[in-house]
Amino acid sequence: MKENTQVGTTSLSSRGKALASTAARVDFDLYMEASQNLYCPRENPEGAFPLNVAENSLMTHLMKEQVDAILSRHKVPEWVFHYTDPSGNPEVRAVIARFLEQYLCGCPIEPDAIGFSAGASAIIEVSAFLLGDKGDVVVIPAPSYPMYTNDMGVKSGLVRYDLQTHYHLAEHGADGPVKKDMLENVWDELNAQEKNFKLLVITSPDNPTGVVYSEQRLRELAGWCIQHKVHMVVNEIYGLSRINTEGGKVQKEDREEVRHASFAKIMAEYRSDYLHLWYALSKDFASSGMRFGIVHSLNKDFLEGFANVNVPHMVSNLTQWIMGELFRNTAFIESYLEENRKRLTGSYEVVVAALNRIGVPYIPASGSLFVWADFSQYLKETSGQEEEKLWLNIYRNTGVLLTPGSGFRHQKKGLFRIVHTAVPTAHLKVAMDRMTAYLSAL
Repeated sequence: MKENTQVGTTSLSSRGKALASTAARVDFDLYMEASQNLYCPRENPEGAFPLNVAENSLMTHLMKEQVDAILSRHKVPEWVFHYTDPSGNPEVRAVIARFLEQYLCGCPIEPDAIGFSAGASAIIEVSAFLLGDKGDVVVIPAPSYPMYTNDMGVKSGLVRYDLQTHYHLAEHGADGPVKKDMLENVWDELNAQEKNFKLLVITSPDNPTGVVYSEQRLRELAGWCIQHKVHMVVNEIYGLSRINTEGGKVQKEDREEVRHASFAKIMAEYRSDYLHLWYALSKDFASSGMRFGIVHSLNKDFLEGFANVNVPHMVSNLTQWIMGELFRNTAFIESYLEENRKRLTGSYEVVVAALNRIGVPYIPASGSLFVWADFSQYLKETSGQEEEKLWLNIYRNTGVLLTPGSGFRHQKKGLFRIVHTAVPTAHLKVAMDRMTAYLSAL
């Protein structure tokens, strides 16, 4: 047999070749670079500020202390070392269901109506695999989370359609940008192209804008989706990351306040097979590395299919046990959420104060970890190349790494996402001072 001496990606499948040659996100290499050169006032005062990856570092130490305490007080149970239910250990599902109904959803959640996967990405990937066929279209409002493209496209073959709900920030709806008439237009457009509109994905609070969809708007969209047999999924991964808009600097913003309403309440009322909810512990509970995603659905076929396909995506039993113990402690959860809101509000205020100083428009956020801001005044021309150049110049000259707007699929150029929870608030102040000084000098 002749030995294969070829090197590189030539031996891979067509999928493998494409994945080997295409980065999952354009800012990841720079993120790794910045992460190895973090700012520290004494040890590395010229260091970088990676504000481009959605992590809540403000609360990590509180979660670590709680996990350390659990491991020191309890012996790991024997079931952790054996196989468990592919949808999640039944006892842990019962704990998480109680947590969801008490703190996030505001309605009864049956343990058998939820399932766990190894992170939000896995939950999205498995859901897409079950809900749509290759070539089906998933409609997502732009701007929106860049990795939805890979999570729903790489393995399941769903095609992302970016619904342009607005151009200027001032046109963005305060109670959610997606409206029923927009869906009608997309429906007609895709039908004319003989394409199948199969999923609508909404994130509330939104990534990257931080806007919360009103209950009335969610009801309108849910009714339309049920009528057209389109699966509607609401991603509430930032559902408990809420900013206090009732006092301080935030209260002075020109905003129309919308209260967060969990989609689970609408699901419980409508009892439809076409309505689903995603959640994860990575953002609200500063546990990205734990890889703990949750799906809630009342579609029995979906739940059966989830159990059958989820085996490669299961959350480790050790992680399930630790989180089960942690979420039994309601006193900790309540104090944690109160502190989280306080710190989120403080870091948000630092960023918007800096943007106001230099006259950069942004969308007032009610939740999430982000500020979505319009830096287009600093572009020499309106183009993707100029947007990328500005993004790189800000990083190279200040050490502040933002998320570039290109991945969010919004038509307007020059918009960037700022993760205001990615570094300690004291470091964030330094980052904003550096960035505003650089931009003011342009």
